[in-house]
Amino acid sequence: MKIRAGICLFLGLVIVLWFTADAVWAAEDHGDGRNGYFQRFFVDGGPIVWFLLLPLSVLTFSLIVQHFLVIRRNKLLPPTLVNQICQLHLPDDQFEILQHQDNFLSRSLLAGLTLPDRDREAREHAMFEALDQLSTAMLRKIEWLNIIGNVAPMIGLFGTVWGMIEAFNRIVQAQGQPEPERLADAISIALVTTLWGLFTAIPALAAYGSLRNRIDAITAETSVTAETLMDRLEKNGTMLKST
Repeated sequence: MKIRAGICLFLGLVIVLWFTADAVWAAEDHGDGRNGYFQRFFVDGGPIVWFLLLPLSVLTFSLIVQHFLVIRRNKLLPPTLVNQICQLHLPDDQFEILQHQDNFLSRSLLAGLTLPDRDREAREHAMFEALDQLSTAMLRKIEWLNIIGNVAPMIGLFGTVWGMIEAFNRIVQAQGQPEPERLADAISIALVTTLWGLFTAIPALAAYGSLRNRIDAITAETSVTAETLMDRLEKNGTMLKST
């Protein structure tokens, strides 16, 4: 819902800018036929920019903001949770805290500590398996950024190739002697789609790489923390009841 609201808001702003900003930026016209930046980098981009690359860029930045807010160490591996668990001496109280928290540490601990089987190896296997599932699910969510980062340049290249075909058609129509200014303008417009494709892909791939490394680091740290906490609970003689 937040992403949809952000997209609607952004598109609404684009419509407003369409009728206002271009009138202002068009004042940069030097009298030689050149248009303002809004006209050149948005309007002249054509339907490929309006209906594909622009919404894709909005979706990309929405996903980036959303994932960076969710995939944080303090959120997936709360530093206070370990102390809270260790300070409680009743298994039911420990279960109550873990059950009402949704993070890597609590869900992996629940999977391992609530097994009917008291074997330590079985508990660790269940704990690590649950953590691996959580990590995989998180990686699948950010995979959309990787897909967008690979598809957006292809869409931009498609628009550029289409624009270059149009430019060469102008050469044919002008019998091989087109006006240099018109030909340069057509090529410039064709390159706008590539610009938008790169504008979308670069942040998407950069964010994907950063988030993937963050997930791997948090997963590894959670694994060590959960194993250490399990040892502490066993030494203290407090263990969650089997469910």
